Amino acid sequence: MKKIETKIDEAFKNTFLLPREKTVTSFLADVFSSKYKFREDDKKIEVISLYYYASSPLSFLFALPHYEYYDTDKTIQIAELHLKEHSFQDYSPADVQELCKKILEENNIDYSAYLDENDHLDYAHYWENQSGLEIDFLMNCWKNAKEQTQSKMLGFLESSDGESGMFDLDNNYVIPFDVDLDEYLQSHGFMIQKEN
Repeated sequence: MKKIETKIDEAFKNTFLLPREKTVTSFLADVFSSKYKFREDDKKIEVISLYYYASSPLSFLFALPHYEYYDTDKTIQIAELHLKEHSFQDYSPADVQELCKKILEENNIDYSAYLDENDHLDYAHYWENQSGLEIDFLMNCWKNAKEQTQSKMLGFLESSDGESGMFDLDNNYVIPFDVDLDEYLQSHGFMIQKEN
């Protein structure tokens, strides 16, 4: 089944992720290049939060100054990317199901045991990589945008529901819930002044 997982990974990337790569990278480059005016004052923003919509990670992204370092009351604009505005339709669990069925059929694998009473495919039995691939994709876009702009901005990726924890976009690291962000950044050599 590992071989099938790899084939589904590749199909998922080619079908849903790679077509969105240029748009997401351009959005992040715009964030780094100050296209979005987060505040009325000229305070330099060194740390941002990038959020994805939990139930559909690549339908909607938004970025803003990180809430632990900057007063949210002073934020006047949030950088938003709605991929529908760039001619990308959201992909649904049904779309992912169909993609999985196609790969299974192409490889002559009987998936009838994974169908429920409504003929919906429960692909969790053999493929659970979707979320990881989406997060890796966002981290890769972040890295590419930073290379394009030479930005030194730090960023943390979070889901809109806060359930997936916080990811350090620069180090591809999941920050455990019990770790203080300030201590974490200091351990990596960053001393960022918090706004009171």
